[in-house]
Amino acid sequence: MEVRRLNEHTYQETLSGAKETLSSGGVMVAPTDTIYGILGDARNEEAIKKIFALKKRPSEKVFPIFVRDIPVARTLAYISDAKSRFLERIWPGQVTVLFHHKENLPPVLTGGSDKIGIRIPDYPWLLELLQKLDFPLVQTSANISNESPAKDIEEIKKYFDDIAFQPDLVIDAGEIKGASSTVVDFSGREAIVLRSGLVSKEELDRILNIAN
Repeated sequence: MEVRRLNEHTYQETLSGAKETLSSGGVMVAPTDTIYGILGDARNEEAIKKIFALKKRPSEKVFPIFVRDIPVARTLAYISDAKSRFLERIWPGQVTVLFHHKENLPPVLTGGSDKIGIRIPDYPWLLELLQKLDFPLVQTSANISNESPAKDIEEIKKYFDDIAFQPDLVIDAGEIKGASSTVVDFSGREAIVLRSGLVSKEELDRILNIAN
């Protein structure tokens, strides 16, 4: 498990290392705008399976994805113009939105569901990485299933240092005391909040009213 420290001196170096790891089918742990996440190529079935194994997660529990912009999201899911206006007001940000997907990602990613969670993260390093990649990223919290998300490198090592399968790369950005994203199901006509997080329901309602 290679660990690289992210700071102003290693910024470009860590971007290059992350791109190389992900493009070759590897998985990594990296900072996001919420918590540390495990990331991989969302088109790569083997990378997705690695993440399931790393987290010891049941295969029926699906993963959301990160995309670099709304046009990419619309190639992967059915998103109307009206819903796009809503997304323009919340992304980049800490809101994961579920839509009906277009079945152009591996079935293992969606676990038989007709929906997929999508987000553009509000974290400059990660956004720059997404711009360098030609694929979306499968993403999930950096922890073993049913355990608390890791908030620093020591907790990441505690989870993954002594197991047979490890992340190929860890980007250490120091301590992250974040919380999970808010999750909204917008696959139907109305947006339904499934999980409260960093963005409140009141704020979402306000944005929806403006977007409409």
